[in-house]
Amino acid sequence: MELKHSSHSSSFRALVIAAHGIPPSDYPGMKVGLLMMLEIFNEKVRWGLLEKWHARLDHEVRTWKRTPQTDPYQSAVEKLASRLSERLGIPVYVGYNEFCAPTVAEAIEQALSKGACTVTVVSTMLIRGNTHTESEIAETVHQVAQAHPEAKILYAFPVDEELVIDLLATHVQQFEETA
Repeated sequence: MELKHSSHSSSFRALVIAAHGIPPSDYPGMKVGLLMMLEIFNEKVRWGLLEKWHARLDHEVRTWKRTPQTDPYQSAVEKLASRLSERLGIPVYVGYNEFCAPTVAEAIEQALSKGACTVTVVSTMLIRGNTHTESEIAETVHQVAQAHPEAKILYAFPVDEELVIDLLATHVQQFEETA
């Protein structure tokens, strides 16, 4: 889905991987539960104090110190980004929808600040039907694109279902051959 065009062609491209994110294993579980409860409650009733509490907890979990042991998901996404950058020959940045920093918006902004004229955002969540890809990430990309009319910001979603089927079929076949 293309969200913004510029009138000039770009020579410097970048990619942003929009990953889900998880709380690190050493972050207090009670705070994760509270954060999720506040998020659900805030969707229904906007109360300033609760919004501030949610924002504080969200910032705390996103900026919590992480290691490969406490957040193997973040390590895997960072490795994926590095390998994808090598394959595509362009910078690849990572942004997280929740629980980790930087946010998707911050990752797009980082790519733009490094001189990218075209930024494509792709999610690790490949199939349709979830609010993260269908609305949250799409809205974030749209907002950043609106703020940067000079840039071409694309959201590579939805992923063609045949590509997902090919990926999973190839994976299952290779897995079964080596099992």
